[in-house]
Amino acid sequence: MEQLPPEALRRVTEDRLRFTGLTEAGITSVADVLDTPVDRLMAVNGIGRRTADRLQAAARTLESEAMTDPPRHIGGDRLPEAVTLTRILARYEQVAVLDETERSRRDRLIDFFRELPVGPAPEGFDVIVLGYGALEQLLDDLRWASAGPALLLPAQVTDPGPAAWDDYLSRPARYQALLADLLRLDTVTGEDVELLDAALIERIRKVRLNRDFFGDLHLRGYQSYGARFVVVQRRIILGDEMGLGKTVQAIAVAAHLAAEREGPGHTVVICPASVVVNWSRELAAFCTLEVFVAHGPDKQVAATAWRDRSGVLVCTYDGARSLDLGDPDVLIIDEAHMIKNPRAKRTIACTALAETSGTVLLLTGTPLENRVSEFVNLVRIVRPDLVTRGMAELDAETFRRLIAPAYLRRNVAQVLDQLPERVDETEWVELTDTDQRFYRQSVAEGSWMGMRRASWLTPEGEPAKLSRLAEIVADARTAGKRVLVFSFFLDVLEIIAGAFGESVVGVIDGSVPPQHRQELVDIFGTAPGGSILLAQILAGGQGLNIQAASVVVLAEPQVKPTLEDQAVARAYRMGQTGTVHVHRLIGTDTVDERMMEILAGKRGVFDSFARTSDAAEVPDAVDISEPQLARQIIAEERRRLGLDDGTPPQQSATEEDTVPRPPGS
Repeated sequence: MEQLPPEALRRVTEDRLRFTGLTEAGITSVADVLDTPVDRLMAVNGIGRRTADRLQAAARTLESEAMTDPPRHIGGDRLPEAVTLTRILARYEQVAVLDETERSRRDRLIDFFRELPVGPAPEGFDVIVLGYGALEQLLDDLRWASAGPALLLPAQVTDPGPAAWDDYLSRPARYQALLADLLRLDTVTGEDVELLDAALIERIRKVRLNRDFFGDLHLRGYQSYGARFVVVQRRIILGDEMGLGKTVQAIAVAAHLAAEREGPGHTVVICPASVVVNWSRELAAFCTLEVFVAHGPDKQVAATAWRDRSGVLVCTYDGARSLDLGDPDVLIIDEAHMIKNPRAKRTIACTALAETSGTVLLLTGTPLENRVSEFVNLVRIVRPDLVTRGMAELDAETFRRLIAPAYLRRNVAQVLDQLPERVDETEWVELTDTDQRFYRQSVAEGSWMGMRRASWLTPEGEPAKLSRLAEIVADARTAGKRVLVFSFFLDVLEIIAGAFGESVVGVIDGSVPPQHRQELVDIFGTAPGGSILLAQILAGGQGLNIQAASVVVLAEPQVKPTLEDQAVARAYRMGQTGTVHVHRLIGTDTVDERMMEILAGKRGVFDSFARTSDAAEVPDAVDISEPQLARQIIAEERRRLGLDDGTPPQQSATEEDTVPRPPGS
């Protein structure tokens, strides 16, 4: 405001304004206009009361615009300003060792010391501290500083230089969290936070998460608040919208509470079978607690080891019914809307566990699907004391106020400033027994395409990937988001289309003429949440703008990573107004996982040397050839599955030989 000349006010008002004489009166900026009393403005020759009022009204409008929070995304483009920002944040990380409470202590002490005499005072001096409890606070702050005087000393900081940008690309969540912390963004957000008691919010703010058992876990501001909310309240429903990181918040809670106890204790995670692998991998990555997976034929062995050694046990809803889980210190139930029916066996089992657990956390992005009474059933599991007779018939405001101590939900719009424009999630999918038999058969036959599609084309039962896709679509429907699904394979798209029926707007493949493709995109743009547009990645991944999709699903990893990038760019591009969530469905211990490992290096080469190129064909220089990749992975999978008899397998044709390409490709 101090840098803007008064003439800048013209852009925010249609009124005729007069600026002559302002400079001579010492009013040289918009800030001066704001600070100058109306009578002094009127003293300027030619400015009457109406003009003075209009000047100040325009200045207040401009101030309001200036104070509007700008987007706080670092972004993915290597602009000079973005690189500079990452260098600042990398330096800030080296000194950001204090939490909010400790920073307040330090700042109070610095303010106090500034008032003391600079030179020696042989006769001493008197200190007068004003305010109720201020002396006790000062003495407490001094004791804190005495225990760790180094906290008041300037830190030694090293500038990482341009390398900070590469570090940011490998740890984007950490840098976004540092930015939020540096800007002191208020992390107390939620649909019903205004219903919470001020004293409770203050207690939550004062919690410092114990990181002793944290792994590579860096929480965004709102995620830290969510974890601290659980730590204080102990028994809650976390209903954050899909893609906001409910899993990492739960892991932070478990790790913090384990560090605060004398021993790590026992944590149980109950989840659908389709996400058991996801949970086990994320726990291993984000905390250092020992993880036990009680799923499959050895689940009893895993449960016994967990009881003997402590740590985190991951099991399914069926496991919650059949395993002896004792009295867990922490109970985390994922996709908790699956226990909304109080008469279901899994609900009865989970409720019994919740009654004897110290901390209970229900995770669900869809706490209310059909009836309010179902939501009440979830509340009853965590806080039966909050449930009253006829609660489901209460008006919305009263209902929200009653459940506020046990329910926290944030949507993307509320925390958009803390989110990157694109969030990538690897969805590890454990194959069903039927999937695994079909996959093993494909490996034995050396069928490259059969291996890649095994988790979709299972001849019996519902394929594992289809089950996970159904969960993603259900979350998207609840959040009012549309889903764009890409696959290389036409028969995979046909399987998905048959499973979702009327929710599918259409299928874009190589046989669909360009005009009809655009018509499908237009229909998709006005379709309700949960609608699905299917696209062959070679057809839908090029030449179309599909910004109506904020959820993108890749049915399988692609031979060329750049195919994925081009496809995702259909939704994630200029004009997209919200965060795009990208889900990669990866079959555990399959060709998918091997491709991810092998192609990771190629993607790194591309990111380092070609990402900023404007030439669309540059990626071909670093893409690995498909026949070479197929031979390598088939051989590795045959060895892993014990199918290697010493003779090379007869490799079937690759996709380029069998799958129709779009016209003109």
